[in-house]
Amino acid sequence: MRLRQARLYGIIDLEVAGSRDPGKIAEKMVGGGVDVLQLRAKGRTPESLEALALSLREQANAVGVLFLVNDWPLLARRVDADGVHLGQEDPPIAEARKILDDAQLIGKSTHSLEQALAAEREGADYIAVGPVFATPTKPEAKPVGLPLIGEVRGCLKKPFFCIGGIRRDNLPAVLSAGADRVVMVSAILQAADIEGYCREVAAMLGPKNLLANEPADPRSSPRD
Repeated sequence: MRLRQARLYGIIDLEVAGSRDPGKIAEKMVGGGVDVLQLRAKGRTPESLEALALSLREQANAVGVLFLVNDWPLLARRVDADGVHLGQEDPPIAEARKILDDAQLIGKSTHSLEQALAAEREGADYIAVGPVFATPTKPEAKPVGLPLIGEVRGCLKKPFFCIGGIRRDNLPAVLSAGADRVVMVSAILQAADIEGYCREVAAMLGPKNLLANEPADPRSSPRD
């Protein structure tokens, strides 16, 4: 149920975070009300991230926040993360599922309605849709725009999070387009007051109640 109640998904991207302590960043993010925390570290090996991932998982889970790792199902299994997030170029969900515990979640990035529906058919527990706007973390990615949010909302049964260039100032437009959940990266990591920024965004997203139009997943578990 934690996934279905989640509204604010924050990513600690080590490249964006720079030399700052990821643990201190995580403390501010969970203190500000993120519901999901992900560790993203492009260009790093899973082995080099294991100690950090384990520490962040313990930190997040201690306050009821879901913790996921980007790209590596085996790392997620080793540190007992709540799940893994996969991109379009990563191995299929079926392969990741063979590595993960049955209760661990799998999210997938999508960039069109067709990809979102395909991810749902593959068995994704949640789907990321974007980039909604141009984003500095993936400058090569073409924005999908606000209209896709309404299209996806009308078709998907699984929870979906909008991602890509979403900030506090454009969040009202994203919500008006039909979003209930968002992912933020640079907006949070570049904020002067990370905890305060997260708190303001969480308040804009509203209470963490199960959405009326989302039926319970029959394969849900306590980790969900």
